[in-house]
Amino acid sequence: MMVPGLSENVDCPRDEIASYIDGEMSLSDDAAFEEHLSGCEVCRSELKDQKEFLLALSSSLDSEKDIPLPKNFTRIIVANAESRVTGLRNPTEQFTAVFIGAALFLFILFALGGDVENFIRIYGSVTEKPIAVGSFLIRQIFNVSFSIAVVIRSLFSHLSLAWALSTFGIVLAATLLFAASLSIIRGRRTQEN
Repeated sequence: MMVPGLSENVDCPRDEIASYIDGEMSLSDDAAFEEHLSGCEVCRSELKDQKEFLLALSSSLDSEKDIPLPKNFTRIIVANAESRVTGLRNPTEQFTAVFIGAALFLFILFALGGDVENFIRIYGSVTEKPIAVGSFLIRQIFNVSFSIAVVIRSLFSHLSLAWALSTFGIVLAATLLFAASLSIIRGRRTQEN
């Protein structure tokens, strides 16, 4: 390290000065550093400067008076933080995100040039099957939900609690059997593959 005022390189353990001040060094490292200090004016000066800085910092913090906080300080901070969070709640931010996405898509299409037709064909073949599976799953979830709603409606049309609980048990058992049969079918399909 180049020390100001000297024309030669001096290898000083300046990084160890903070550890020495904080008392974080082992006894052997502490002794070795003190031996270095006895022969190095630069490190002694740096040690003195750092100690003076810490004393000045400590005295300035001690002389500061505590600022009184209102009783509901935390509530005020939380309310202000929640009211200033916009995220994607702001419609202009959503529009900007969609606009940037569309612009990037158009840029990609123009960059592809004559290969746009191949790109669309490949993109369509890749997305066709997941879209078909997704729409099938959505239809099935709708059908099951509609069936459950009909069963629950019929259960609660009869105000007998015992009858409602027994019917709910039957529906729950049927649902569990259905889920078990699906897992068995999946297990057989994985064994066949």
